[in-house]
Amino acid sequence: MSDSSEWKSVITKAWKNRSKDKNPPLLSLVDEGFDEQEVLAMVEVILSGQITMNQKTFKFEDEFAKFIGSKYAVFVNSGSSANLLAVACAFYQNLFNGTDPNYGLVKDCEVLVPAVCWSTSVWPVVQCGMVPIFVDVDPYTLNIDLEDMKKKITKKTRGVIAVHILGNATDMKEFMAITKKHNLVVIEDTCESLGSKSGDKCLGTFGDYGTYSFFFSHHMTTGEGGMVVCNKKEDYDLLLSMRAHGWSRMLQQKDKENVEKLSPDIDPRFLFINTGFNLRPTDVAASMGLVQLKKLPEMNENRIKNRANLIKALEAHKKWDKQLVFPTLGKGMSYCVWFGFCFLVVKGNRDKLIKYLSEKRVENRPVVSGNFVRQPALKKLGYKLDPKDFPGAEKINNIGMFIGLHATLLSEKNIKEIADVIMDFDFSS
Repeated sequence: MSDSSEWKSVITKAWKNRSKDKNPPLLSLVDEGFDEQEVLAMVEVILSGQITMNQKTFKFEDEFAKFIGSKYAVFVNSGSSANLLAVACAFYQNLFNGTDPNYGLVKDCEVLVPAVCWSTSVWPVVQCGMVPIFVDVDPYTLNIDLEDMKKKITKKTRGVIAVHILGNATDMKEFMAITKKHNLVVIEDTCESLGSKSGDKCLGTFGDYGTYSFFFSHHMTTGEGGMVVCNKKEDYDLLLSMRAHGWSRMLQQKDKENVEKLSPDIDPRFLFINTGFNLRPTDVAASMGLVQLKKLPEMNENRIKNRANLIKALEAHKKWDKQLVFPTLGKGMSYCVWFGFCFLVVKGNRDKLIKYLSEKRVENRPVVSGNFVRQPALKKLGYKLDPKDFPGAEKINNIGMFIGLHATLLSEKNIKEIADVIMDFDFSS
């Protein structure tokens, strides 16, 4: 667009003057983590007429891979789609390419999943014809219990979904040693931990695949959206193909020519070489992601500062009596970008606190979905699991919760107001 100053001025003004909630929460679960920069970037794409997956998407993938420290990145339409694509790629890699019969996911194999997780950390395992085996978690780090994980590994175990909860992780050095010993595929669900590091590596770059979410409430947003990262070209090629119908279209020219030669009787423009989905994103979302990615370091720092300031204010409060326990860092965590302000209610009634905070306009929620083995969908699928067999997950389920942790810096006044509201609750009730 040669002369864009006029429409940009109009849209910027409209964005700043739009109507807002006249009675906003004292603390929302999510703050508005974007502004006119993202709006202008998206409108520019719309005005170009090229809104489907194209150059903005490819640039966003390149920039994200550089940021996170992986060779390849594949942008998709949600974090859940990222999980589905990663699991499906790990499952079909041997079937299509026969890379290593002793490595990879196969039908009816077992895949370990932490008991505190999101539904779409589990369903791709089921949808690919494999068996999820739930592992307990450490209630104080919120993440997978490595001792229980070792007990759950059998001859049928071929993979593990490492769900990095709320920005934190387990001891990744020991975790990777266990998975290497047992030759397990590792998929890191990093949807809540974008930017967190264990040692000198970002979470999501330790295993075979890492997945991320850009949903509105996450560390950065494209509205909806997600990313899969990997380091092997054969994985990257399969991810690209499976993202778009199993098509050969996204392969590099040399690879395209090779597969086309194998099927000379088929129009090479419509050659399907794998199973697949339609998980493609839009260039509109990618344009937002490119702006957000530049802001991410500062937004992550703000989350860290807000958490530290809230803990400081609570522990200095005149009514503080260690009613709450805050999660601790997993061993080896060098940089933790917390996704929410989480705590265990060790004195008082958690459910009454939830009701009280809601009445006081402090939005809140359980830790992910609580102990997932309690979910009715598992029973419909024939899984008979006793929640009591997962004491760490049960503790999080019964006394854990979190409130919002914003990507914009809270003022001292905001911090004091939030601390006062929390500490005015009757923890003796």
